[in-house]
Amino acid sequence: MFWLTRPPYLRWAVAVAIVIVALLWDLRGSAQTLYPFASSAIAAGTPITDSQVVWRSIPEGAMEMPDLSDPVASRDVASGEPIVPSAVSGASMIPDGWWSVPIPLPGAAIPGTRVRLVGIETVFETDGIVVSVAGEELLSFSESGMVAVPPDFAPAVAIAARDGTLIVLLDP
Repeated sequence: MFWLTRPPYLRWAVAVAIVIVALLWDLRGSAQTLYPFASSAIAAGTPITDSQVVWRSIPEGAMEMPDLSDPVASRDVASGEPIVPSAVSGASMIPDGWWSVPIPLPGAAIPGTRVRLVGIETVFETDGIVVSVAGEELLSFSESGMVAVPPDFAPAVAIAARDGTLIVLLDP
């Protein structure tokens, strides 16, 4: 006699109410926030200026906001790419008057890393700061990055790097 029982109106009403609440919840959208994107390509080691940043609306909490107070690109940032915290380092720590020299660098070196440069043939020892690392392009065969060195040591470092008599020590 199941056909004589009353239909489950209360269960149907609850199910319809749940569907309506879920639909309204989905349609309300999520909070938006402005996030920085590169308006043009930014090379590693260069300061990021306001003209290189375009602000776009994204869902709140989708990405962590980078520190853009006196920012420097820690890696190459392509045009249209979001500027994430890992792509930004603090202000350039390279002292005025220092020269940048191409030097073969270990893979762990990133822009801003302090290095100790030791010449074997022409004995010298000096500090340096990694400005940019070797190209990350697929077809790049260069292992050299740019290291800023004091002007008094720039010629000796360049010659030792060319001759392969330069040892690069990374600051832990």
